Amino acid sequence: MRKFMFCLLVVLIMSDGEAATWVKLHENGNAKLLLDKQSITQKDALSRAWVKIEYKSPQVNADSADKTYNLSKLLWYFDCNAQKSATSQVFQYLNTETVFSAAIDVKSAEFIEPVPETELDVAMRYVCARKPAKSENVVAAASKPLAKPAAEKKTDAKSAEIDKATAEAKPEAKTPEVKAEAKPETKTEVKTAQEKPEPTKSAKEKSAKEEKHGAHWAYEGKEGPENWAKLKPEFATCDVGRNQSPINIDEAIDAPLKPLKGIQKVTAKEILNNGHTVQANFKFGNMLLLDDVPYQMKQVHFHAPSENTIKGKSYPLEAHFVHADKAGNLTVIGVMFKEGKANTGLEKLWAQMPKEAGAPIPLKAKVSASEMIPDNRDYYRFSGSLTTPPCSEGVRWLLLKTPMTASKEQIAAFEEVMHHHNNRPVQPLNGRLVVE
Repeated sequence: MRKFMFCLLVVLIMSDGEAATWVKLHENGNAKLLLDKQSITQKDALSRAWVKIEYKSPQVNADSADKTYNLSKLLWYFDCNAQKSATSQVFQYLNTETVFSAAIDVKSAEFIEPVPETELDVAMRYVCARKPAKSENVVAAASKPLAKPAAEKKTDAKSAEIDKATAEAKPEAKTPEVKAEAKPETKTEVKTAQEKPEPTKSAKEKSAKEEKHGAHWAYEGKEGPENWAKLKPEFATCDVGRNQSPINIDEAIDAPLKPLKGIQKVTAKEILNNGHTVQANFKFGNMLLLDDVPYQMKQVHFHAPSENTIKGKSYPLEAHFVHADKAGNLTVIGVMFKEGKANTGLEKLWAQMPKEAGAPIPLKAKVSASEMIPDNRDYYRFSGSLTTPPCSEGVRWLLLKTPMTASKEQIAAFEEVMHHHNNRPVQPLNGRLVVE
């Protein structure tokens, strides 16, 4: 208790509310979320920031029903790699009066995955998109009790300008992960191979075969999913990652998910067999708007049987439409196919489906993504990873509930070209939430 009171005292003594720059991140009919841009700092793998939530109607304290408040100020910590967050400090006010306060050491805090579209999710996306200054002082200042109304009004005007500048600013670039399946070797790996002693003829043949088929990993045998993390240091996340894909969706919680909005009229330009899947690359122009961020559709590839499952049910085929924003952050739309009527999009793609791994082939037919995506866009949403090495996390997954159909012959044709199943087994949820 003494340590807890001391922590609160330190926070209050170090208050620098006058230096805060509050940026409005989100507003709905009942609440407005603001974040102190100046408080964003980073230590080790965690980023943190002070936020405040202004409520239009009084809220009831969860621990004391006799206490109400209309403003919360919180210190939130974010593990951007794991896409999880935790609350360390909480202050609640009713007008200018402090009605509740609490604190916990961040080392003891429980990090959870925020429910999409909530204040915590919005704040995490804002903080993780920025590059905070490193700071050894992780107990940054809590703002003072409510500032004067005139000062708040001035801050809001300034916040609007900051919001505009932030929206126009280019986020910190990340290495796009879309290329993971299509390009199994990097220049660094080639250089390392050249520095090794001259290989034997059989080794050369094996190396050439691996280069052609991208067979540094596989779906069977010693290079199968259970051993991916052992094949290369870069693949370690396949084993130690906590938000891995695919998953089985058994339960989902209701959340205010927005309808999917996008453009899917621009046709695919080429098709290739990369040794792990068949992939169609799209021309520029197909877009997805998610969390008010535009994502460009890059490619679609296929897995048989499906990688994700719903209530334990597996489908004979699953399509992954991979999207990336300008910083390389990924969103994948998953579409299940059940056996039934032939799909027109697949029919045109399969007409040029390469039987051997190799370079992309220009498509003769016009194939649009909308031919392989159902009209009903209701979806499950969860955080996950690439389902192939290096199994990078931080991927937003949108798995559509309504399956498409593919004929028995179309499914068999894909399986014949692959020669084996190309689905990674489902991975543990590890406390992740699936929302619908």
